[in-house]
Amino acid sequence: MNPVDMVVPTNPLAAVACWVGILSLFTCYGGAVLGPIALITGIISLKKGAVIRESAYGRGASVARSWIGIVTGTLGLLFGFAAIVIAILGHHR
Repeated sequence: MNPVDMVVPTNPLAAVACWVGILSLFTCYGGAVLGPIALITGIISLKKGAVIRESAYGRGASVARSWIGIVTGTLGLLFGFAAIVIAILGHHR
């Protein structure tokens, strides 16, 4: 296990997917924009992760971060679209 893997991600796309996905859950309308970014970077990082040379911990952390980004990005996207629809429907009353 490389101690650097715990601090500095060797797969930066996985880290981006994770943090942008989490952020998409905390922004109301921003989830509609940030969600797809997290989803796409999460999928790409899973595909490219096989090419990156990582320790076992780094590989596991990258896969976990990728999946966190995919799941939270999808939820953020759904919540963002729901907020937009609710705002539009509420405005037309």
